[in-house]
Amino acid sequence: MPVAHQSNKVILTHPSGASAEVYLYGATLTSWKVANKERIFVSEKAILDGSKAIRGGIPLVFPVFGKGKAPHVTAALPQHGFARISLWKLLNSSDDANAVTAEFGLDHTLISEENRKLWPFDFSLVYTVKLAAETIETKLRVHNIGEKSFDFNTLLHTYFLIPDASKVKVIGLSGIDYVDKVLATTAHQEGDIVIKGEVDSVYANVKSPDVQIPYVAEQGGVQLHLKGLSDVVVWNPWAAKAAGMADFGNEEYHKMICVEAGQVAEFIALAAGGSWEGSQILSLL
Repeated sequence: MPVAHQSNKVILTHPSGASAEVYLYGATLTSWKVANKERIFVSEKAILDGSKAIRGGIPLVFPVFGKGKAPHVTAALPQHGFARISLWKLLNSSDDANAVTAEFGLDHTLISEENRKLWPFDFSLVYTVKLAAETIETKLRVHNIGEKSFDFNTLLHTYFLIPDASKVKVIGLSGIDYVDKVLATTAHQEGDIVIKGEVDSVYANVKSPDVQIPYVAEQGGVQLHLKGLSDVVVWNPWAAKAAGMADFGNEEYHKMICVEAGQVAEFIALAAGGSWEGSQILSLL
């Protein structure tokens, strides 16, 4: 079957042999394989039993980014919000000659009572994963189904599996001002990004919808194409921070980089009855 629904996850299989795996907990995509090669990083120490957010894959950040609270909300939500720590439903699936698609849903009736108190808005999220022979699209639709407006951030927190973090580049963000969260300062990006240590940077209003991650030491790489998303976060914990995370191997920072498409520099205001949509298409270089 193109879409196999198991008890805790959904597996998509394309006729070409490409595949993807999405856990219902957090609707977290944990695998994308093309030509039998994994492209998505998941930590060997990731917790997959639904007790905490999955370390790796593509966790969904909503309705806040990082630690803090949205406008008009009195208390802080869990870090990166509640979408990645809630149990989603498989809404439907389909396939045609070109792609295999699965849709997942989360709304205010499915989040915990605690998060409902912290986020007292009526909302509906639909997350669509569309797998083709050499690409995968992940799309989030946000709908305000209540009578009050709300503000939100969102992010596709993508962990890429790479040969060596010190031997990749991130291309497409040159000329953009960014917030360096490691040094607590702002800076201007000149040229390509090269990873030499801990990186946690937020690039707002990117100029090009395409961001590439070529493998400098060998052939290949991946590309993100942003649709309806204007910000990019680049993150690698490097050695010291990796050692302090219980669900992340001490040496795994060498094999991953997060390049994350979203709307996090500013909050999006969504009026009652309004909707918003953003997506990314991942492809191979």
